[in-house]
Parts: sequence; structure tokens; C-alpha cells
Amino acid sequence: MRVIGGSAKGHRLLSPKGTAVRPTSDRVREAIFNSIQSRVGNAVVLDLFAGAGTLGIEALSRNAQRAVFVDCAPRQIELIKENLTKTRLLERAELLQQETDIAIKQLKSRQIMFDLVFADPPYCQGHIEKTLRCLSQAGVVKMEGLVVVEFSFEEKIPEKMGDFHQTSVRKYGTTGVAYYNRKEERE
Repeated sequence: MRVIGGSAKGHRLLSPKGTAVRPTSDRVREAIFNSIQSRVGNAVVLDLFAGAGTLGIEALSRNAQRAVFVDCAPRQIELIKENLTKTRLLERAELLQQETDIAIKQLKSRQIMFDLVFADPPYCQGHIEKTLRCLSQAGVVKMEGLVVVEFSFEEKIPEKMGDFHQTSVRKYGTTGVAYYNRKEERE
């Protein structure tokens, strides 16, 4: 794995050992960032289920203002820190070793708002619906903010959850990427 674009382009990232963590492939990451490139500059980014931190690091490399990385595993947080140090992006990053829902509530209490959220949870375990619901209830995504979710194409994902509306889904082999915009409900 390597950083595809921006200031850290070409830097090789450390990968997790074993199969418990599945980093976003270079091909899928490149497709995601090609489709959202106009939203990345100066964005405040949240990388949930961060794993090796590839999505948040790619965003920082492409001039995101700041990124918060969330993962519950201590080894993954260490790996993200190593990758951030290696790419010289650590000073614009914050790492939280917590369950996703707890981290989102903590970020809400700190009144941090995000332009862009990446979620790459373990496949087929029901995390997507729960995460979208938690993000919607917490209100930590700015209006017109974007949530990008990676999932197994075998998995059924919601078209709408709270104030998030699915705008597109793309398929890359067995991997799906869904894009959700936050929109205010009009009655």
C-alpha cells in the first residue's frame, strides 16, 4: 500500500498483519479520491474503523485540514501513528482508541464538526447502519457533509438513515463504496 496523491504521494504505508484488518486497496482508494477530490482540500476528516489509516492519510496528503482516526484496537492505533509519522502528517492528526459510537459521542461533546467521514467497518457485521444512525443523532457531520462507506457487496446497506441520504453506490469486485450526503429534512 502506498499514498496515491498529494504531499505524501508514493510513501509506502505499513499494513496490518493477519486478516483481521482489511485495508482499502489502492484501486478502491484511488477511485474514492478521484470522485471526491473537490471536497478534500481544507476538510476536517473523520476516519472510522481506521485500521492502517489509509483513507485519512490520503485525505491529509491531499490537503485536508485535519483528521481524526478512530479504531478500538491498540495495535491499529500504533500502526496509524507509525504511518502518520512516516508520511510527516502526524501534527494534523488526532488518534482515538475507542469504539466508534463512544468516539462519536466524545467528538460531539467537544463540538467538532466534520466535512468528510470515512467508514470502513468489518464486513457483514451490521456496523454500517449503527454508525450512520450514531453520526446522524450526534450531528457531528456538517450540513452537506459527505460520508463514504466501504462494504461487502453481499451486505444490504440502508439508502437513508436519519439525515443521511445515499447518493451513489459503486462496485469494485466484491467491494462496494456508498456515498451519503447529509441533508436537512424538509416537512
